[in-house]
Amino acid sequence: MTKGLPRHGRGLCLACLLAVLTGSAHAQEPRVATFHGFNEDQMAPGAVLSGFGEQPAPTIRDGALNLLHGRVSQRNVVAFERAAQGTYARLQAGLKLRVKPGADGMGLAFLSTAEFSHTGPGPDIPQWEEPNLPGSFAVGLDIYNPPTKNRFDANGNVYDRPQREISLHWDGLEVANRLSPVEFRDGQFHDLAVEVRFVIGGACVTLSIDTADVYRDAFIPHMRPYESRLCLGARSGDVTTDLAVDDLRVEYSDPATHRTAPTRLRALDGVIIHAGNRSPTAEVELPDTQMQVARIILTLTLQAPPGGFDPWDRSAAVYAWGEDQQRYEILRYITPFGRGYTWKADVTDYQSLLRGKRKLGLHIDTWMGQAEPQMQKGWKVSVDLDYYTGTPAREAFRVCNLWSGRPEYGNPDKPMAQFFAPRHIELDAATTAAKLRLMVTGHGQSPNTKGAGEFMPAGRTVTVNDRRYANRLWKTDCYLNPCRPQGGTWKFDRAGWAPGDVVSPWDIDISDAVRPGESCSVQYVPEDYVNENRGKSRATHWVEGQLILYRDPVG
Repeated sequence: MTKGLPRHGRGLCLACLLAVLTGSAHAQEPRVATFHGFNEDQMAPGAVLSGFGEQPAPTIRDGALNLLHGRVSQRNVVAFERAAQGTYARLQAGLKLRVKPGADGMGLAFLSTAEFSHTGPGPDIPQWEEPNLPGSFAVGLDIYNPPTKNRFDANGNVYDRPQREISLHWDGLEVANRLSPVEFRDGQFHDLAVEVRFVIGGACVTLSIDTADVYRDAFIPHMRPYESRLCLGARSGDVTTDLAVDDLRVEYSDPATHRTAPTRLRALDGVIIHAGNRSPTAEVELPDTQMQVARIILTLTLQAPPGGFDPWDRSAAVYAWGEDQQRYEILRYITPFGRGYTWKADVTDYQSLLRGKRKLGLHIDTWMGQAEPQMQKGWKVSVDLDYYTGTPAREAFRVCNLWSGRPEYGNPDKPMAQFFAPRHIELDAATTAAKLRLMVTGHGQSPNTKGAGEFMPAGRTVTVNDRRYANRLWKTDCYLNPCRPQGGTWKFDRAGWAPGDVVSPWDIDISDAVRPGESCSVQYVPEDYVNENRGKSRATHWVEGQLILYRDPVG
């Protein structure tokens, strides 16, 4: 069932009034804002309510838009006509949301008018809590992720965590998923706010529930301004829920300017990695050092080689070599259990290593037995680099290696303190900011005491000159990884990593702790730990510590 809302009412709707105040809704105005209060005489013209599953379709009742009505197998959608013509650098949406316990959830999408027209009904998709839509940005609210006791099935909630997940989607793919800090299925109205800011090389997304941040400037690579219109959708499965929306507001601001497409280079093309070729390298011609670069995006693609995937989760990294012939880790990831995937990551901090003729390399810690080439299991890996020109706010001009290796953890005969000897770095006089990047992941498990290093949380402290910083090496959202499901124990909490995911470093802004032209002292101290089963089994931390220096851009 699909029907258009009536175009008449007893008065001028607030949405129309705002369009009058900001200018025509069909011109490239500095700002266009709309508001939908969901009273019968205040709905915006051109909204289309659609029921694609079991009835009833969406209704306007009791001053709210009711998307789900406590019935099974509902798929209801409300799409609004285009409010702002053209592309904008800033999109904002907010609403009040009321959800009762049940399943499955809803989505909010800025529909691409190129894909879905500038008016008419919204799309019928199978899962609105996973709103994967071509050419469009969307937010998914999943209220149904039931717990499981099966360590190896597709259901990720093995720890019986709260069922209130919020995901970000771009161009048909989920790019991030997090547990909401606020319960939003208690039957009360909650405020949801999302802001999209298009920047060079992508977009930054901020999303909150009742002012509690879920995402703060989460960067989505390669997301470019596009003309859009708003759409809301919701669905229920065998379990039912009631879901209502009120006070929907949308704003488009800052008309987007033309942006030059990036320069793309395939740095490594379909390299087959197996037990006999775990660390291949290549000499690559990268853009000239004179090009002013505002953003570099690395795309890493894992595919199956002729013999199929290595079925295990393997430690892996991408490296670049500097003019000093040192090797620098620029990306760390863990392969999924027996499947492929593609990641996109911002590597602009390493632009000083990604210019001119360079040596680049891969490593995957695979130990599959060698066989005939057509039967060899492993990985087929490609690396692309996209260079976006422009003037950055700051230029990363130097990377300094601090520590690099896999020290044993918990062996008093080989104290980790020897590995983490204090480092002293002379800062360039041009330095305007500095960041400490610590890429540390724990490896090894039972019979190590407490399951170290993979399955044991570990505190650590860093001291820079006289400033102290503390952190806990532990990751509790492995089960929300967009690369799901997998085989194996992909859903378990781990010491700083997840199978099938890029590893997030511990980044510390130390700009206030250092001075340009002076020496900087850095010390890293892990939490005390003794492995009572050392000699039988070994716990390690895989470490790459770096200091990244910034200066004002030249020119």
